[in-house]
Amino acid sequence: MRLRSSFFLLFALLAGCASEKESLKNTNADRLFAKGNMLLKHEDYSEAAEAFNQVESLFPYSSKAPVSQILAAYSNFLAANYMDATRELDIFMRYHSSHQLMPYALYLRAMCIYMQVASVGRDARIAQDAKQAFIELVNRFPDSIYYEDSMRKIYVLDGILAAHEMLIGRFYQQKSNSLSAIGRYNFVVSRFGHTNQAPEAYYRIVECCLQEGLQQEAEGAYSALKSKFPNDKWKEKADSLMTTKNHG
Repeated sequence: MRLRSSFFLLFALLAGCASEKESLKNTNADRLFAKGNMLLKHEDYSEAAEAFNQVESLFPYSSKAPVSQILAAYSNFLAANYMDATRELDIFMRYHSSHQLMPYALYLRAMCIYMQVASVGRDARIAQDAKQAFIELVNRFPDSIYYEDSMRKIYVLDGILAAHEMLIGRFYQQKSNSLSAIGRYNFVVSRFGHTNQAPEAYYRIVECCLQEGLQQEAEGAYSALKSKFPNDKWKEKADSLMTTKNHG
């Protein structure tokens, strides 16, 4: 009975393949490409990705094949299928490294990672991966039309990474591990001094150093905070902290 069922299942599968071959007999790369574009226009992203993938798999030597790979990735990106999009882009970049769409492929790949960046407090590795992907683009193609937006994304990611470091630093500080906290805060001011997390980092260094009796180090951080962020609220808090300490 099982053998018979398997036979009918195999027959059905073979019949399905034959029907598919018959339906594809009269098609070509241009028609599949047009179909993909139509589906993309109508926001049927999953079906569009499938149509573009067919162009590449059935007509790999067509001039439409490389572009179809990019459009399949773009369709999956719009469908929030970031893993599939990234995989398609990796294949494109492996075999078409000199293609004129390479800057866009790098940008789209970076965006796929960027869209998966979680909120502060989660694992920061994805944010770091996204940053590195954008850095690769700006380093390899500094004249591309994606340069400015990539730089903006890098700045945003730096803010996320800095906030993550601050979160860890505050945790150490709350646990009375001031030296470990200072290490995290110093990392923020040295690597992410251009972000909005830097003023608080300087203040926390002052705070921790005073707690540990490191007066000279506290004054150095306070001086840097006054110089770099003279009108920031964290500078004002540091003013009060230093005043209290000096009169204490």
